[in-house]
Amino acid sequence: MRTITSVIDSKGKLVQLGRELGRGGEGSVYEVGAGGGRTVAKIYHQTPDPLKQKKIATMVGLRTEALLRFATWPLEELRHPVTRDIVGFLMPRLVGKEIHKLYGPKTRLREFPAASYPFLVHTAANLARAFAAVHESGHRIGDVNHGNFYVSSQATVMLVDCDSFQIAAKRSQFRCEVGVPMYQPPELQEIRSFRDVIRTENHDNFGLAVFIFLLLFMGRHPFSGRFAGSGDMPIERAIKECRFVYGSAAASLQMQPPPATLPLSTVPASVAALFERAFSRQSAAKGQRPQAREWVQALDALAGRLSRCPQKEGHRFADHLQACPWCELERKFRLVLFPSAPAAAPAPASAAAPSAQASSFNLAAVWAQVLAIPAPGTAPELPAAGYLVLPPSAQVFGQLKRTRYLKLLALLPALLGIGAVTLFPAGWLPIGLVTLIAACGVYYYFHFRLKLALLKTRRQARAKWETLRQRWSKDGGAEPFANKLKQLEACREEHQRFAGFRRDRIRELEQQQQQRQLLMYLQPIRIEDAKIDGIGQSRKATLASYGIETAADVMESALRQVPGFGPSSTKKLLAWRQSLEAGFRAPAAQSVPPAELAALERELAARLRQLEQELADGPGVLRRLAQQVRDARGALRLEADDCIRTLAQVEADLKAL
Repeated sequence: MRTITSVIDSKGKLVQLGRELGRGGEGSVYEVGAGGGRTVAKIYHQTPDPLKQKKIATMVGLRTEALLRFATWPLEELRHPVTRDIVGFLMPRLVGKEIHKLYGPKTRLREFPAASYPFLVHTAANLARAFAAVHESGHRIGDVNHGNFYVSSQATVMLVDCDSFQIAAKRSQFRCEVGVPMYQPPELQEIRSFRDVIRTENHDNFGLAVFIFLLLFMGRHPFSGRFAGSGDMPIERAIKECRFVYGSAAASLQMQPPPATLPLSTVPASVAALFERAFSRQSAAKGQRPQAREWVQALDALAGRLSRCPQKEGHRFADHLQACPWCELERKFRLVLFPSAPAAAPAPASAAAPSAQASSFNLAAVWAQVLAIPAPGTAPELPAAGYLVLPPSAQVFGQLKRTRYLKLLALLPALLGIGAVTLFPAGWLPIGLVTLIAACGVYYYFHFRLKLALLKTRRQARAKWETLRQRWSKDGGAEPFANKLKQLEACREEHQRFAGFRRDRIRELEQQQQQRQLLMYLQPIRIEDAKIDGIGQSRKATLASYGIETAADVMESALRQVPGFGPSSTKKLLAWRQSLEAGFRAPAAQSVPPAELAALERELAARLRQLEQELADGPGVLRRLAQQVRDARGALRLEADDCIRTLAQVEADLKAL
């Protein structure tokens, strides 16, 4: 169709097309009239076929307030001034940015600099509301993809390209003939053409769950991960086989999440259960994926139970968690996921360390206090267990006196036996054996009972002695004191070198500026928006799941961690980055940006405060450790003396017996 500058509205009035606001594969969007109004025009590059024209006219008649709240729904058809064919339509002006610029962490910091986790949760809930508005009107989105959802700075969501939706009218149905596989459900993965497919609400609900997951889990696709089996596992195959990477069955499905990701337990169990349902094989078969209104309810509940991180103002997390997951992720992988609290004004870039000079901390005085604490010294050896010799106890002396009476007592069974033999001479043998056993039993019972008790006491005392020796080495040693003193010496040396360390860090920042300028040049260039041979949407989503979102992230070491990216794909991506680097021209001045210098000053000041606090607390800690060692040695020595006395006494008693 030849370019036109004006069209006819439904009342036959001429509508002048103004500045082009955007261009896509199917059409362009223009201002109308003087521009700046709340209505714009979408004009197709080619005149639509009769069925498409009928669809647009039908959609104009089906518009509702609920749909206009969430979608750039056709308001009025626009016709060619000569042929009178429908060539476009008026629609609400779109405000916002594509949703992938919000859920990708690196792009979010640039495009939505104030967006925190509550903003993401609120956006996800509003996306579900938009789906609900379409579904409750009887229509289906069909082509769920990242280019069809726009988010404003207030987290409101608008659906675009509504003329591709599946539209239900009273006597007809207009189908959605397109779809992006990485957002389509398992049952549609093998569809070659969507022309004859009737989309269902359950189909849309899969795509909705994918985008809610992308929002809540930092742009990670729920089906992108490392496959432990043989062969490649692209996202489309993982979807077809219901291999939800973060689900409870992920291990049995041989799937592992990428690095720098959070587990499904980061969200409350109610939200996690919806994801499990949305991505399960059973829900696909039975049409039981969570509906949009279920998501609205669960996400609104999540928004109401977000806790504030005690460490970082910009962090919020679900209140069922014990600690902030974002802090752990940022610290472990050196990421920045959300904006920090407003920074202090940047400090002047002088060579001296102002915090070190201005501080009232007196290192020499503190160190003199440290050296004044007497060390507990090496623990002395415990005395040998056999150094003490004692006489037998009174109990053993008494037992020895009783021994002669025991011998007489042992004769009693013998005398009784003789009497029995006299009375019963025929039974002399059994009577004799019984008499002998009884006599021996009486003697040994009274004589050896004490000896057995003494042997048991000796075993227990020896075991206690071994335990005491181990405790003496552990609790009575000076290692804790020596280790703390060594740590304080390291803090002292670092404090003495701190001014030079600060100068080196500033010099390092200055030397890195050209490389940093290159990275700043590459960071806004999104892989998602680039045309790279052999790198389609699915592979781009896999890269994003592994934290590779922009040209600055494209490095050989990072690409080696991405499953399915062999030498050929890696070479193409590196060549793409190199072509971008060739167009980079570094600015002549390489001064450190004030914000970066301020961040460094805050980091150094925090470290200096930490060192000074460690050193200031040092004398008290050393004094406490020394006292603990002395107290432990005193208590253990008392126990050792008691144990030695017990051993000496039992040895003397056994020897006497």
